[in-house]
Amino acid sequence: MQTQRSATIPLFEPAFETENSGLSNEQQAFFKLFGYLKLSGLLREDISALSTAFDETFKTYQDSIVHWQHETHANLPRQIMPHIVEKSSEIDALSHDPRLGAIVSTLLGSDYKLVGSDANIFACGTRWHTDLIGLSYNSASVKIIFYFEAGKIGEDAFRVIPGSHHHTDVFHKKLKKNIRTPGDTLDLDMKDIPCQQIPTEPGDVIIFDPRLWHAVQFSGNTRRSVSFIFGDRDYEIAEASSDPDYR
Repeated sequence: MQTQRSATIPLFEPAFETENSGLSNEQQAFFKLFGYLKLSGLLREDISALSTAFDETFKTYQDSIVHWQHETHANLPRQIMPHIVEKSSEIDALSHDPRLGAIVSTLLGSDYKLVGSDANIFACGTRWHTDLIGLSYNSASVKIIFYFEAGKIGEDAFRVIPGSHHHTDVFHKKLKKNIRTPGDTLDLDMKDIPCQQIPTEPGDVIIFDPRLWHAVQFSGNTRRSVSFIFGDRDYEIAEASSDPDYR
C-alpha cells in the first residue's frame, strides 16, 4: 500500500475570552457537538512552576510510579503517577483553580467533582482509544490534559476524531470495531486515520469528553503530561454499561 498523508481537519479554536469567565455559548456548543476544545495559553504563567512540581513528585514518590508497557503504546515505556493531586500541593491547587472551575462548571454544573487525576511520562505514542476505563458511558464527565512539551502537527500533536464521543451513534459503534487496529481492519496506519490534530505549546490546555476517540503518534521524544477527570453530581451512582457494543 502506498504511504498516505494524514487527513487533518483545519483547526477551529473558539476564542477563550477571560480567564475566569467559563466557556461562551459558542464554545459549549462546539464541545457538545465535537467533544473537545483547545484553550491556548491558559496555564502559560504557571507552567514552569508546575513542571518543577511534576519532576519533584516523580523524584519523591518513586515507589508510586507504575511502569507500564502495553500494546496500547506498542509496548514502549510509559510511567504513570496515579492520584497526582494527593502527592503534589501545587497540582492539587490547580485542580481547584477558579479558571478550571469556571470551565468545568459550564459543562457539568456547579456541583461537579474531581473523580481522577494522574501524571505521565510517555516514551511512546498511544493508539486510538477512549478514556472510559472505570468511567460510565451514561454520566457526564470531562477530562482536562496539558503537556509540558510542545506537540507538533505531523509529529506528536494530540489527535481526535471530532464527534466520536456520541457513543450511541452507529458511526461510533462502527468506529470502535475498526479503529484500535486500523492496520488489520482498514490497511491504514494510526497516523493516516482522518482526524483533527491539535498542536500545543506548554501552557495550552485540552479539554475533552472521555468518550472521544483520541491518539498520539510517537515521534521518538519523551512527553510529560498531567490530567484531571471531573464528573457531574450523578457520577458516583451512574453504572457503566456492560453492553459490548459500547466497550
